[in-house]
Formats: sequence, structure tokens, C-alpha cells
Amino acid sequence: MGEYNLLTQKLPAEGYTVENHPDYVYVRNSYSENQDPLQNFDGGFRYYEWYIYDQTFRTSCGLLCKGSSCHSCMSYMGINWTFENDMAVTVCPYEKQDCGLTHEYLRDLKLRYHCNVHRTDEPYTYEGSLEAALKLHDDKIRREKISFSMQQRGRVCEMQMHYDCEEKKWKMNYDPGICASMNCSGICPVLGRSLDRKKGNVFYDIRTSGRRYDLDGTLFEGERFCHIKKGCRFFKKPVSMDICRIFVNTCKDEILWKVKGQYSQELFFADYFGRDWKLEVENIRAEQRESRDLMQDLQDTRDGITVIHDSDAQRKQRIEKKERREEAKRKRISRLEKRLLDSRFDGLESIDQIRARKWLGEERICGLEKLRKKKEEEQKMEPVQMSLFPEIQAEEAYFT
Repeated sequence: MGEYNLLTQKLPAEGYTVENHPDYVYVRNSYSENQDPLQNFDGGFRYYEWYIYDQTFRTSCGLLCKGSSCHSCMSYMGINWTFENDMAVTVCPYEKQDCGLTHEYLRDLKLRYHCNVHRTDEPYTYEGSLEAALKLHDDKIRREKISFSMQQRGRVCEMQMHYDCEEKKWKMNYDPGICASMNCSGICPVLGRSLDRKKGNVFYDIRTSGRRYDLDGTLFEGERFCHIKKGCRFFKKPVSMDICRIFVNTCKDEILWKVKGQYSQELFFADYFGRDWKLEVENIRAEQRESRDLMQDLQDTRDGITVIHDSDAQRKQRIEKKERREEAKRKRISRLEKRLLDSRFDGLESIDQIRARKWLGEERICGLEKLRKKKEEEQKMEPVQMSLFPEIQAEEAYFT
């Protein structure tokens, strides 16, 4: 909340108030302490969209346009570029980055060739307007897209091609990882044929080696280690084998970047402290399912290398996670049964009653209720120790 916008400065000068104002403006709720309705985040009055979008504006180079082609939601260099300040912006159809007619702040911004517009009373005509120029610009881009596709003999993917506004031409950077994320199937325009219906994944091994610094100061100081995690999957789910094979041939750097992200902490400390620690990605291949070389695993084990298969590690994690959940559930059930033995079912909170019906069932609840009643009856039947000298006990209790 700051100064009033130009619209708010203009309307009171013409005799309008917050209670009496034109029907094409409105005032949003005020958040100021003095309860002034005009002290809001809009700077006072605000145009209705149905009104301002139908008004005519003129760009710095003289093109007429409708308010619906402009933007009014930017704050930059202390200026609110809004309709209310007569400083709305639009996109330049000529994409002139060094245009000397637009506002100097917008030239420094270099954001999609923005151009400021001002409201005008001139009658709007489509011929020679900003909308007509944008239509011609869009048609030109579409024609260049068709030409680019013909130059590539149709080997282009609609999802992986884009128009470079800086160089003013179409480009396509083929990435099989995008095909995998979109789960592409059927005919691939880049390959010019149908994708392989057989699905698989990209597998790789991770080798970490170095010196064990945790043994420094012991008899085993200087001992080295070497661990290999085999069968790591790159994609979360199976994709066409064609995509896997292309990915292996062209995108090995992406696998290395992913692995470095997983071991970022170890890499940082190794580089910062100069430790002997090495990370390698090897045996990158495309397979329908994980293959294991048992003889190679045995040979690696004899050579002192710790071999771990990623699928086994994940399976172990799932089992341990399931066991932890079951153990936690057993503890919750045990606590709930203890509550039922200590108090009546009706005495439990509503959420505990719902849990008891869900976890225990009516038969178990009835059984615990019988045990609770039996326990209470046994407590009532227990003998009470009588004292032959109650006066002495009362006096001792008083002094203690």
C-alpha cells in the first residue's frame, strides 16, 4: 500500500467519492489501520475487466490495440504498470529489443520485448492494429514451423521443438528422457517408425572406492574399501526398448549427473577435505529386466569388493518399512486394549471408539469388557487388611 494511482487521483477531482463512483470502477477491501477504503493494495479505485478490456490503447510506435491484449499486473523500478496508472504493457509484435520508443525501464528489463501503452479516444480499427500485427507474426511463425519440418523431412517431435525468439527460428533438441516421461508409444516421428513394444529400463552400476578414514589410529589404518551397487534403474517405470537404447547412446551424462546428486554430500567432503574417495558409473546398458552375472559377483567378492544389488536393497527396505508399520500398529492396538481394560468402552473418546471398532472388532471389544468386569469383581473380593490400633494409625498419618 502506497500512493494513490492516477485513477484514484482523478475521480475525486471530478466530484466522485467511495460511495458515489462510476459503475466501471470498484474498490476492494481495505487492510489499513485507519480504515480508509482507498488505502488498499490497488492504490484506490480499480477498473472492471469487462470495461477496460474493451477500451482502446496506443503503443509507443502508434499501433492501436484493445485492453484485452495488454497486461496490468507488473511492478518494476518503483512503477506499477497498470491500467489505473495508464502504464499497462503489451508484447511488441516486431520483437525489437533496442526500440527507442518504449519506456527506458522496459528496455532494460528485456522481458519478451514489452511495450507500454496509453489510453486513447481514437476509434479502434483492426487494420493496422496490434492484434493484426500479432496475427501476421503468428502466421509467419507457423509457416516457418512447416518449413522447418519439411527441412527435417518430417523427423520432428511436436513436444520437443520450440521457437527461439532470440535467433528467430525453430529448433528441436531431441531428448529420449522426455519421451520416457511422456510414456510415448506407437509411431515415433523422429525415428520414422513404430517404437518397440517390448519395454525395459536403463540399468547401471555405481562403484565407490577409497580409504577408510574411520580406522585411522587403529591397527587397520590405511585400509581401503570398494563397494558396487549393481542393477540401478534410471526410469521409474518400464519404457520402450527403443527409448532405452537411444538414451544409453546419447544421454550417459544425465545418468552421471543423477548419481552425483545422490552422492553430493560425499563428493563435497571429498573435495573440501581432499579425501581419497572416488565415484564411478559403469556398465550402462538397456535391458528388459535386470540381469545378474553370478560368477562375476563371486569374483568381485573374492577380490574384496562389497557387491549389493539395488533390487535386493529396495526389497529389504520395503520389508523393513512394512515391519515397522506392523510393529507400530501392534503397539497402538496394545495401548487401546489397555484403555479398554482400565475403563468402559463408553468412557473412551469418540475417535478411540472408532479405532476400537476398526482394529479390534465387536467380538474382541466384548471379550475385553468381560475381562474388565471380572477384574473389577476380583478387586472387590480382595480382603482388606484391618488394623487393631486405628487411632495410632490416624495419629501417624496426621504427623506425616
